[in-house]
Amino acid sequence: MHIRESSYGYWSSHRAFLWVAVGAMLGVGNAVRLPALMAEYGGVLFLLVYLAGLLLVGMPLLIAEWMLGRWMRDDLVAGFARLAETAKASRLWIVAGGLALLTAGLILSYYSVIAGWSLAYAFRAASGAFGELTADGASQVFLNLAQDPERSLSWHTLFILAACIVVSHGFREGVERASRGLVPFALLIVVATCWYAIERGDAGAAVETIFAPHPERLGWRGVMEALHHAFFTLGLGMGVMMGVGSYLPVDAPLRRTALAVIGIDTLFSLLVGFAVMAVVLGAGLQPTSGITLMFQTLPRAISADLGGSLFAAGLFLMSFIVTMTSATAMLEPLSRYFMDRQRWTRVFAATCAALLVWTIGLGTLLSFSVLQDLRLFGRNFFEWVQWLTASWFAPVDGLLICVFVVSMMPRDLVRGLWGESRPWLFPVWFALLRYPARIGLIAVLIYSTGLLDWLVSLWRV
Repeated sequence: MHIRESSYGYWSSHRAFLWVAVGAMLGVGNAVRLPALMAEYGGVLFLLVYLAGLLLVGMPLLIAEWMLGRWMRDDLVAGFARLAETAKASRLWIVAGGLALLTAGLILSYYSVIAGWSLAYAFRAASGAFGELTADGASQVFLNLAQDPERSLSWHTLFILAACIVVSHGFREGVERASRGLVPFALLIVVATCWYAIERGDAGAAVETIFAPHPERLGWRGVMEALHHAFFTLGLGMGVMMGVGSYLPVDAPLRRTALAVIGIDTLFSLLVGFAVMAVVLGAGLQPTSGITLMFQTLPRAISADLGGSLFAAGLFLMSFIVTMTSATAMLEPLSRYFMDRQRWTRVFAATCAALLVWTIGLGTLLSFSVLQDLRLFGRNFFEWVQWLTASWFAPVDGLLICVFVVSMMPRDLVRGLWGESRPWLFPVWFALLRYPARIGLIAVLIYSTGLLDWLVSLWRV
């Protein structure tokens, strides 16, 4: 089947696309979460289940999203409308495109706030502010930033403005150039932080904590956590991969690129997690998770000397960088939607998309200050956005895409999306998308929404 040409052009090379895809995936939140999950659910055994989830669930869907984006060459809503018409399916399938755009915008809105904090902490660390902090002191440093709307707003605005400027320059001169420069630089910082962790932290304890096999800890919950993390670490179900796929040439090596980005993302997560874990354990502290680990536990573990300051500054700068590359990849599909639907220029479309995301992000920003006590069913605005995107929107959209490709599209159309390269692999990929991927995505959705815990509680009654 003929795949039309892109009216906007293509990525400059396959290697350039590799850096863009890696930049879209990388995130410090996911990176520090993988080693924490390994430590909790069986070490290297959890890692093996996680890798199986990446290859059997994540990779087939990742390739499918790239293929759909390459065929559409449109904004996601119009692209799904044209795809549904070609497949003689219901026009209601445009919901998949709209939900992907909504998910990307909402996730970016709170990513921006957290990335702003990372940049603020990078400057604080470079000034030597993190030296032998107590638990109360580290907590107070974070609260002074998060609960100050004016300072948080400044960093949030700075981050969104930077992402907007990058996207305004175009997907090649902006997004691609930023990823080609920033992602390798971030990887170099990771290597440097690992060297510091080996020299100054407790590397042996970190390796033991992360990788030691404990079969009794894995269980069904460990398997579900591995599948859940394998889905989210690849940036699936939020339109990002379809968006970057719309600029792919027909001869792009999708299978090889998918393996490469999965390998880099996994290695990045293990190295960042190791560095953080080694420094925290070396300081005699117990590792935590999420925002608490990055902004309260880690500052307490930093020594007051020059090496400690550089380590912390590098780690928070790296966090800002990888969030920036992810942000530009998320802002691009939103900007493309306004460009195609409203016929706006790229600069105006990117500005409007960024302004919309910035406005939504105010809810997250204020959830740590003046709106922290404003709750609906026990959750504030930030917690609702995070729960809806992670537990519902992204898994549902990933499942819709999987079902549409497998069950709604004619087989010859799907084969046309695959292209002429390595036709013998098409049945393998389609079988993986049809069975392990669909079943895995259903399991992820049931688990992330809490339904599986409820069913297990009924079984134990």
